[in-house]
Amino acid sequence: MGYKKGYAFERELKLKLEEDRWHVIRSGGSRKPDLIAGRDGKILIIECKVTKSNKIYLEKEEVKHLSEVALAFGAEGIFAVKVDNRGWSLITIDSLKETGKHFMVEL
Repeated sequence: MGYKKGYAFERELKLKLEEDRWHVIRSGGSRKPDLIAGRDGKILIIECKVTKSNKIYLEKEEVKHLSEVALAFGAEGIFAVKVDNRGWSLITIDSLKETGKHFMVEL
């Protein structure tokens, strides 16, 4: 993901969550996770991805890291995936499909 597109999506998602009364912290630069959001005792740990395709492949280590961070905070791990010029989706770790070397999401 290009830095500018990634940053723009993180900011867009942060503002949308804040409109929906979530409290959101954004990590600067390329640190992981991208966003941490909390509301009414629920915590989301969010990794943002931008793609041109309706499929995205995620490295197993990246999924494992998000899962471990979410577990450490008693949170839910979420991948927020934006397809260029078409909108975005929130994907839980449990809904990912394992494809051998990667996890795959079809949007």
